[in-house]
Amino acid sequence: MTAAVTDALIAFYARCEQVWHTQDYLPQQEFDPEWDSPCFIADSNHPQLLAGHQAWLPVRRNEVSSFSNIEAALSIELDPQIAVFFGTYFSDHMPASFNDEIIELVQVWSEDDFKRLQENMIAHLMMKKTLKQPPTLFIASCADDMQIIALDNISGEVVREVLGKGISEVLAPDLAYFIEQLTPVLPTL
Repeated sequence: MTAAVTDALIAFYARCEQVWHTQDYLPQQEFDPEWDSPCFIADSNHPQLLAGHQAWLPVRRNEVSSFSNIEAALSIELDPQIAVFFGTYFSDHMPASFNDEIIELVQVWSEDDFKRLQENMIAHLMMKKTLKQPPTLFIASCADDMQIIALDNISGEVVREVLGKGISEVLAPDLAYFIEQLTPVLPTL
């Protein structure tokens, strides 16, 4: 199943780059030397670049990062799909359309960002335990700040979750299928 997630991510990023190319869009991010990323394109000089911004592209990682520290800290086994989802690429968060709804896939910008993501994931899992709700692992944000898209750690399904209230609906049987259904949209600056 994890190979299917990798393949779905590779295809999604290829679709993103195709949309960027056909729309003559240049992904860019304000450059902050303290928040550097392997995604930045060195010496990028393009007429579309905003002042203080640098062009970037998603970068495939050499190896998938592990969530074993979270598993050990919380005595939980995480669905292996989550490590592949967050560990295959470095990228800025990616807007996409799913069933005509604009969502934003949470992605990892750098190794420092991966550490921050892990801290946020621990806090999310601890909140779920406090609320006596099944464990979920967030993967995307929604326009409604009270909703997230998450991976159900028990079933492996992708679900919509209302924060504090729990799972409201199943969106896909697994992460690969969910990613395959995404249509890239241009990020807003």
